[in-house]
Amino acid sequence: MRDSYINSLQLSSEKLRIISVRGRIGRVRLLAWSLLLVAAGLGSILLFALMSSMVKDLAGAIIPILLAAKILSLVFVARRMNDLGFNGWYSLLTLIPYYIGNLIFLALLLLPGNRASNRYGPPPPPNSKAVIVLAWLWVPLLVGAMFLASQNG
Repeated sequence: MRDSYINSLQLSSEKLRIISVRGRIGRVRLLAWSLLLVAAGLGSILLFALMSSMVKDLAGAIIPILLAAKILSLVFVARRMNDLGFNGWYSLLTLIPYYIGNLIFLALLLLPGNRASNRYGPPPPPNSKAVIVLAWLWVPLLVGAMFLASQNG
């Protein structure tokens, strides 16, 4: 029974493209792709910090990279909104300051998407093992961040 359900999902799912606002992604894939984006952003910041100590003119070059990362995160959120049946433009709500945007992002992680096709396309394909592992990597990272914050507080 479960295999026939997975096979029907695979047949009705479309190919995933990371840089596209069309289509849908689920909660686990949003976490996994967000982790990759955070890792790339932190790596860029570290690289530019090391390089700016050698070359003073590179300090402002990090701004376009961070802006590109924010735009890409809005693309991920738009696709998650599509999975819930909402227009992707609602992803701009995550830009609201004072924790409101963070609460909206948390809701995106807690609410299940539509199982059937909706006006934004077929359901996302099942998550691969790599996507699941990447999503679970948030747990030790957040625990480590809380531990470090408690040590400095």
